[in-house]
Amino acid sequence: MKRKPTNLSLLLSYFILHVSYFSAVGFAQQPANTPGAGMALDSLRILQRSTDSLLRADSVQVATMREEERVAESRRQLATQREIDMTNDGKPEVLRLSGYLAKNVDDTKLTFTIKSGKKLLFQDSWTTGGYFDTADHLSDSIKRRRLRQIVTVAFANENFTVVDSAGFADLFTRVSPADLDPNSAEAHTLFCEPRVMYSVFHSRDYWYGLVWDPKREKLVKVWKN
Repeated sequence: MKRKPTNLSLLLSYFILHVSYFSAVGFAQQPANTPGAGMALDSLRILQRSTDSLLRADSVQVATMREEERVAESRRQLATQREIDMTNDGKPEVLRLSGYLAKNVDDTKLTFTIKSGKKLLFQDSWTTGGYFDTADHLSDSIKRRRLRQIVTVAFANENFTVVDSAGFADLFTRVSPADLDPNSAEAHTLFCEPRVMYSVFHSRDYWYGLVWDPKREKLVKVWKN
């Protein structure tokens, strides 16, 4: 008398057939220059052949990201901004860095401004050739990509710090004075309380730090490299 297959044996049979089928299909579809039998095959590398719905979703996401990158690459405008209270009056100022890509990437002009409402507190501008080392011989496409990244992170948290008198004195073990004598009474008065300082990436060879001076009612360069 034959025994009826149990649910467990049916499940095991289905699993064995399922694994055997997809193993055979995966091996048959494996191109000649990919890893052979016994070696791991990264299915994420063959998205176009995948039948997994999650991998198909990933491929759509990747395609979307690539399209966004292509659109960004086609735009000539470069711009980023951030609101932060530089003057310690409880109201955030608007820091903005913007420009338009020139035909020669090195000739691209960036303008940096800090505004309080409609009032312009600070402005500087420079060309972007100083961001690249001429010894590197980078292509324009790489330069454009790097330039977009530089602009994007211009107002990252790492570029801001709160400086008191001790921190201000410590700065000059690494940088040089700019528009403020670090040993002056004015500097001592300015940093008798903590101040927000923003480090401006002007070029590979030139950075400077900006701090609001309430006595002068202006932003001053307190250090440069």
